[in-house]
Amino acid sequence: MWWACPGDVRPEHDTLLGDADLARRVRLTRPADRLRLTAGAAVVRLVLGTALGTPPQALRIDRTCTSCGSPHGRPRLPGAEGLHFSVSHSGNWVAVAVLPGHPVGVDVQEVWCLAPGEVGDLAGCVLPDPEREHLARLPATQQPWAFTISWVRREAVLKATGQGLGILPDELVLTPPSTPPRVLHRDDPEPVWLDDLPAPAGFAAALAVVGPAPDDVVHRDAGPLLRQSGRLLS
Repeated sequence: MWWACPGDVRPEHDTLLGDADLARRVRLTRPADRLRLTAGAAVVRLVLGTALGTPPQALRIDRTCTSCGSPHGRPRLPGAEGLHFSVSHSGNWVAVAVLPGHPVGVDVQEVWCLAPGEVGDLAGCVLPDPEREHLARLPATQQPWAFTISWVRREAVLKATGQGLGILPDELVLTPPSTPPRVLHRDDPEPVWLDDLPAPAGFAAALAVVGPAPDDVVHRDAGPLLRQSGRLLS
């Protein structure tokens, strides 16, 4: 796990990005969103390039969706399919997960400031009945935090499996946020390991792997990596 702050991004990091990265970034209107994308793309390319012995900017990352062919699918490295990775960003944090051997998904999210009615409306759209009912029984003050945990767990699993948010809520059922994370039901026999990640204050994060649990989850600060690469590139 690599954790980065968009504030460590420098203009020099643009030289690490591929054409697809730049095309995705130009579609974003908010400067903060563009910085987060740049940070995630730069860390991914620096880490994977080092692992593969390939210049970061030479890596070809394919995001083609297997369902519709649009460039929003689970990212993969053609020619190095055994090395899996996932990127998520929210607020001032970017999370990058890298794992050899098994598909991985990570999600980080700043806890939303939601009114109780808004939590119920969102949960009705994205959560299955058991998780939604558990959420409704919680005190109103706990509901935004609990919903955020349910959200990042679900997102991590869907990123790892490559399904995305297009599935119906009841096709994926997880344990409620007050209990250890686990997949209770999904329409595929392949096991998925799921765990909560230690996240900065005010954030929730989760990690999922299609297959067995990883031997260890190592957390690294990507700040020195970005700052050093920025100095070298300049």
